[in-house]
This record gives sequence, C-alpha cells and structure tokens, in this order.
Amino acid sequence: MRALNARLEPVGLIGLGLMGRGIASCLLAHGLEVVAYNRTAKRARASVSHIEESLQELVRRKLVPRSRIRNWRDRFRLAGSIAELAPCSFVIESVKEDLDLKRQIYEQLESALRENVVIASNTSSLPISVLQSARKCPARFIGMHWGEPAQIMRYLEVIPGGETSSHTIELTMRLGELCGKEPTLLRKDIQGFISNRMMYAMIREACYLVESGIADIETVDRSFRNDIGYWATLAGPFRWMDLTGIPAYAAVMEGLLPKLCNTSDVPKIMREMVAGGAKGIGNAQGFYPYTKAGARRWEKAWADFTYEIRKLADQYDSRKI
Repeated sequence: MRALNARLEPVGLIGLGLMGRGIASCLLAHGLEVVAYNRTAKRARASVSHIEESLQELVRRKLVPRSRIRNWRDRFRLAGSIAELAPCSFVIESVKEDLDLKRQIYEQLESALRENVVIASNTSSLPISVLQSARKCPARFIGMHWGEPAQIMRYLEVIPGGETSSHTIELTMRLGELCGKEPTLLRKDIQGFISNRMMYAMIREACYLVESGIADIETVDRSFRNDIGYWATLAGPFRWMDLTGIPAYAAVMEGLLPKLCNTSDVPKIMREMVAGGAKGIGNAQGFYPYTKAGARRWEKAWADFTYEIRKLADQYDSRKI
C-alpha cells in the first residue's frame, strides 16, 4: 500500500469541523499520513479526541482492523499555518460554503504548494469552474464531495471543473478508492452535483405536500421511509425501474410530472424553522419536538444505523452482484 500511496501523501486537510474531523478519521483509518490545519487552534486541538473516538469506533464495529490505527498519531500532525502544508502531495479544503473564504485559502495554498499538487474542495454546491477561475494552476482544482459521517459512508462525488486535468481526476479517484469509497465521477461541472440535486428536489416536494395540507410531517416521513428508504441502499432510481418495470414509470410520468412542485422559492416551512432558531437535534429544536435526552437517542440511532447500512451496502455492492 505504501508504494500506491506515495503520490498522495502526506494528505493536507484544511478545516477540522464536523466534516473535516470525519475526513481526517477516514484518511487515517486507511493508513494515510495527514497534515491538518484549522484557523481556530482550539478547534484543531479538540479534533484530536474526536478523531481518536471515531477510529476506535471503526475498530469496534469491525470496519477496520486495530492494526490499521495503532500508529495513527504518528501519521497525524496539526499545522500552525497553511504554509506548513507545503510538503503535502494532495490537499483537501473542507471549510464552510463561503466563496470569498475559499478563494483566500486558495491564494495561500498556491503560494505554499508545488504546482502539481491537487487541491480538492469538499464543497456541497459551489461550481468547481467558479472555484478554479483566475487561479494560477486551474487544472489541479477539483471537487471532492464527501458524505457525513465521512469515515463511514462509501459515498464520494468527484467533480471536475472546466479546466481540471485528467491527471487531477485520476489522483482524486485513486484517493477515494484508497479510502474505501465508491467514488462517483461526474462528466461535467453542475451546481449541486448529483445527490444534492436529487435530494433537494425530494425535500422541496416534501415541503409542498405539508404546506398544501396533503399530509403532516410525520406522515410524509413515514411514507418516504417505508418506500424509497426501503430499497435505496440496494438500488438507485434507474436500477429500481429495471427491477419493477420501466413502462409503468413512463405512464405515470406523463400525468404526474406537470403536477409536481417546481417553485424556485425556499419553502415557507423552511423559512419559518430557520427564523425560529431550529437546528434539529443540534439544539433539540426541529420539525419534531425533542428533549435533550431524546435528541441524544436519535443521534445514537443515526450512528448505529449508519454502521449497519455500511455493512449491508458492502454485502450488496452492485459491482459484485
């Protein structure tokens, strides 16, 4: 593995929030060296214990062998500045969706890194062509959209911009595969990429159904969970149509598609939730009522479920059926 990793290590990481800690844990769990930087030194230090817990849990859940994490602290270093990422062979930027902030970081990276070092952004919606515009070496910029929890999920989207080189794409896909992902490579840059575009179309329709009085929140959730949620780990929408009969879908589309919500406005129910300060289980205030204990139980249920789904997804990997 070391020879295979040579062109990718050490991996630089900028941002050690929720996503960044997960990415660091994933990289370390797969034997890679990591140099990480966060603007707030306190958060950077706090990330170490989070990473330790994540790695131990991966071992406990039998997703990685204990031998893989035994020397992880020897392979992890906190940097005091972006300039200290100079030795890195691949850098992942995972800061908030702030275009100006990302551009400031890229300017510093361009001064610190060799010209052949890939710079991958863990953006969830910003077009990569925008991020690479006016850069000194735009060919090395690429999107690398991780899922949450990053250390568990097989999900990873790789998005080239208009000027991204084939070499950059090759190295990014290789890193994803080394990290145990099933990377999805987009053929062209599009805002929101693949999964977010499908997810937000679904969320918009869910909000519309509630706002229109068709059903309440719990009913919409139940219907979705017991239908799409039942089969989606095994099959995507095209495989599902193969499994259940293509002609029926074409017939339904003709009458149903014109009836679906296509507004470009943020749904009223979403605006009201945000205005009221709701953050979900993060502050025990969301679409559902929570006590603090209830929010913790849901957080644990999500973690347990994620590990079980990962095992199931590995068992029913579509590439092996």
